[in-house]
Amino acid sequence: MFGFSLYLDQDKEYILKKIYDFKDCDILFTSLHYPSDDSIMAKFYRLLEETHKLNMEICVDVNNRIVDKFPNLLDNDIVFRLDYGFSYDRIARLSKYNRVAINASTVTYEDLEYLKNLGCDFSKISAWYNYYPLPYTGMSGNDVIRKNKIISQFGLKIFAFFQGDKDLRGPLYKTLPSLEEDRKEDPFYSYLKLKRFYGIDNLLVSEGLTHNSKKFIENYENKKIINLEVILDKDFKELKEIKVRKDINEYLIRNERDYKFIGKIDNSYIKKGDILILNKNSNRYSGEIEIARKNLGFDTTRNIIGKVKNLNILNLIEGGDRIVFNRISK
Repeated sequence: MFGFSLYLDQDKEYILKKIYDFKDCDILFTSLHYPSDDSIMAKFYRLLEETHKLNMEICVDVNNRIVDKFPNLLDNDIVFRLDYGFSYDRIARLSKYNRVAINASTVTYEDLEYLKNLGCDFSKISAWYNYYPLPYTGMSGNDVIRKNKIISQFGLKIFAFFQGDKDLRGPLYKTLPSLEEDRKEDPFYSYLKLKRFYGIDNLLVSEGLTHNSKKFIENYENKKIINLEVILDKDFKELKEIKVRKDINEYLIRNERDYKFIGKIDNSYIKKGDILILNKNSNRYSGEIEIARKNLGFDTTRNIIGKVKNLNILNLIEGGDRIVFNRISK
């Protein structure tokens, strides 16, 4: 599941535009943590109307005071992410009639066991990590792995946020990741890492996305294509994509090759991220396209024909992946 975030303190026109920019998403996240008055609620219900038109789920962040002030909120078929002020007993009662999301960042095994003993309907509960506006306050990778193991024992779906690279949200404008290590990272890399390394399938971008970031994420979400931004020699304009061999290793990403005689011999120093083509010195392997995952040193069997921009993504490539090259200028 892939989703995005909107905030009700934003301009109405901006909200509508963003909904339709992300109309193919599965879920939208918003928050009622504002001075909750009739104008904010009117915006929320307008948002609800638009998402229903698009068959899009909505998750809203609430606290106990908001639910007490606007009890009719609970009549809506949406996911309620429960922030502060909810007792175990109230969470259990809510789960009988509503879909609720608990805080994955703080939940413990004991919390979940207690909710289970209260008769909580776990089929209606998911676990959502926070996002963290303040630098150096986000989750550590080890803590996410530990929490995931606990939550998975109870069969709950896990959701997390990754940061955007456009329209950063105030008051700090420092991005909004769940993982602190991702605060300054490329959104597509963070998205792919949360899926592949941390095993979290349900992800939402917490801010805006530039055109390429959005395209790369949607290409993976819908087609399992991995887009790489690359610099390529002009002699290889026809090289647009590769299919990764299933027997991938820690040194090289290799394509499912077709033989091509390459007479030129290049003895350059090969570094991580270099795009390579094997030459005639490799005999029957000539023409194979590779990407170096480590520094390999000097090699007379391989010619350097380009460079991958974001080296971190190379650590996430798996056997059988389809990689599309997106050329950028030097």
